[in-house]
Amino acid sequence: MEKRYDSYDQFFGEVFAEPDKQAPVPFAYQRQLAEATELPALVNVPTGAGKTKAILGAWLWRRLTKPESAGRRLVYCLPMRTLVEQTRDVARAAIKQLVEQGLVEQGRFGVHVLMGGDVTDEWDGWPERECILIGTQDMLLSRALNRGYAMSRFRWPLHFGLLNNDCLWVMDEVQLMSDGLATTAQLAAFRNHFQIFGQAHSIWMSATLDREWLKMVDFKTQVDNLRELTLSETDRAIPVLAQRLTAVKKLQAAPPECRLPQGLADFTKANHQIGTQTLIVVNRVARARETFMALQKAFASETNAPEIKLIHSRFRPAERKTWKQLFNQTGDLNRIIVATQVVEAGVDMSSRLLLTDLAPYASLVQRFGRCNRAGEFTVADVFWIDRPLDTKDEKLSDKVELDEADWQKIARPYDWEDLQRAQYRVATLSSAAPADLPIHSDPYRPAHVLRRRDLIDLFDTTPDLSGYDLDVSRFVRGGEERDITVAWRELNGEAPSKKASALTRDELCPVTIGEFRDFLKAKDKQGKPRKAWRWDALEGDWEEIGEGNLRPGLSLLLDVTAGGYSTELGWSKESKDPVAPVPLDQNKLHEPNDSFDADQLTFQPSPWKKYNQTLAAHSSEAKAAAEKILAALDGLPLSQWQAEVIDATHHHDWGKAHPVFQRTLHGAEAQNLNPLLAKSTRGGKHARKHFRHELASALALLQTGASDLMIYLAACHHGKVRLSIRAMPGETKPETEEALFARGIHQDDTLPPVDLGDSVVTAELKLDLSPMLLGANADGARSWLERMIALRDELGVFRLAFLECLIRAADVRASSDPQDYWPKEDSQ
Repeated sequence: MEKRYDSYDQFFGEVFAEPDKQAPVPFAYQRQLAEATELPALVNVPTGAGKTKAILGAWLWRRLTKPESAGRRLVYCLPMRTLVEQTRDVARAAIKQLVEQGLVEQGRFGVHVLMGGDVTDEWDGWPERECILIGTQDMLLSRALNRGYAMSRFRWPLHFGLLNNDCLWVMDEVQLMSDGLATTAQLAAFRNHFQIFGQAHSIWMSATLDREWLKMVDFKTQVDNLRELTLSETDRAIPVLAQRLTAVKKLQAAPPECRLPQGLADFTKANHQIGTQTLIVVNRVARARETFMALQKAFASETNAPEIKLIHSRFRPAERKTWKQLFNQTGDLNRIIVATQVVEAGVDMSSRLLLTDLAPYASLVQRFGRCNRAGEFTVADVFWIDRPLDTKDEKLSDKVELDEADWQKIARPYDWEDLQRAQYRVATLSSAAPADLPIHSDPYRPAHVLRRRDLIDLFDTTPDLSGYDLDVSRFVRGGEERDITVAWRELNGEAPSKKASALTRDELCPVTIGEFRDFLKAKDKQGKPRKAWRWDALEGDWEEIGEGNLRPGLSLLLDVTAGGYSTELGWSKESKDPVAPVPLDQNKLHEPNDSFDADQLTFQPSPWKKYNQTLAAHSSEAKAAAEKILAALDGLPLSQWQAEVIDATHHHDWGKAHPVFQRTLHGAEAQNLNPLLAKSTRGGKHARKHFRHELASALALLQTGASDLMIYLAACHHGKVRLSIRAMPGETKPETEEALFARGIHQDDTLPPVDLGDSVVTAELKLDLSPMLLGANADGARSWLERMIALRDELGVFRLAFLECLIRAADVRASSDPQDYWPKEDSQ
């Protein structure tokens, strides 16, 4: 590094500098976050006080000056999708500044967004690299629970291991996290209980943070001692922050007609001022759509009609990309934005007029922060709307007395008691300026709390016999709504092709299961039944899925003729018009879906690779990659297991010597199966369905006296064989009816002598599948399951998963950049 900084103030000023503006000076709390000996666990500061820069600046500074004080991966967990790209842009700009100033080399710090999609060559293949991971709680918490949404099930353990070791977790706007907040507290407790490699510190942030919210069953004893960081009096006196804290925001109740979308549109039209921005925040997507359409109609004939935009969570990323421009624009605007909670927190936008549905008090405080945010208006108005309704509930707008059932309808998606408390509080206030808002917090009552047994069960990624998994949605977000994601492509009325490329992030629109179930029940514009398709990883093909088989986290594919989406309105189950498909990235056109039988790193299709590679060459190169990764992780306490990781990596593909595998790589017509190959330009299927070479590797290691850790690591390096072994549906059975078989391996299959490189040559070996049986063998040897569970409990789920990441990273690294080739021409 060519440049050093004398102080954090200098560092902060240059990293977050903006063109033609004076270098920013960190607030006292931002400086303390970076320089304190110990990181706080609670950051309780008002909206607009720079929490994002506080976290990014502190993590970068610590990684550069005292890396042991913060984990390699900064995991920035956000409750809303709209916050992710904004945070990403700030992070990338900061790192670009560091590179341009010569402080770090290009590529040292990566920034990755976890919003769906399934990229195999990014951050999860480099456990030794420093990176910033930014995502929604759905994407991050599902991965931290080993059930990652919108990704290959076979890569779940990679993210589980990397997100629970050697990292710093930051939860922003925690008041919006619902049951996910309880999960973050429980995970913090479990990382301490099960042990991890490096650190995994957690920071919870909000303008309305209450430490009582974190008193979950396994974490409650730690909560009272958590360090808290708040604004100092010095911070509050700084002019730019003082202006934000005292910005004029006149608060009053909206008239009763605003309860319905049409009345809200009429009131907005009467109060919107040309040359300014008006923001309407409502509680439900249906109400947002109805208000948006009513506004369009109200301004249809106006000469100076404002630009009217609709923002909610049920849009595809392809359309959400345009929102960034809306958030960044300032100055004279003539615009009305109708939004849901997606703009509630963290979005750096401001309006002169704000109309908001009644919501829990903490949410209202955040919404108030979107009005006159920097004190740029002399006068600004905030109206709160009692009894916010959709058109279908119009009868409740004039009802004098409401019973509990009525309140529950009105309160959706919130708890009606929280809304009643909020109504009582705001009715007594006349100003929404941060300095004038009293501190209140509602009781936090998560419906679902992650327990230790749940986490242990989630370590096993084997689906049940019906193909389904433990549902983590209740721990990820809670509430009654569960999301799936949906994409549209031109299928011409046919089932998707097996060769169709994997669904990409920009195509996927989040939809609640309830609404999608109703959508499937209805017919399309031509009166035909609607069909949805899911990728079946076991069969390696698309499977039609009915309304009764929907579950959270699924990614589904529809024909564009099915309707259900508008680029203007987002998801709309009533729409029957054809959907405009998202143009696919040319780089992803041929990115395949993963499947149980697939082995994408084994088959090297021409012209990408023109050569085969021997088993000896690949084994040596994978071993070298493991040694390099471990050397780069020298700050972690890995020495006790280092030799086993390297040896397991060296032997991880021993099972590829199996004749079934070699016949696939050499070609069915080949007379000679030498040399033994690890990589081939030939594709094709194995003669035995569901054949897994890694099980053969693991069984060979078990029979030759290897440690249980080595056995497990060899088995798990594709994520398809882990804690348990059982036969899969549709497997090719042995000729001898009573013979054991599993994952394409048959009892007494023989591996020939194998050269694994680096002077390691194995003898011929007959494979024994008896460890797959429950209970001890006749000679008293433990079963596979007993060995693996004992290993899991000895190391702990987090550490074992991290070691799993290392062997998988080494294999991917060696496969992606092979050095020693065997000419294809010589094999023919």
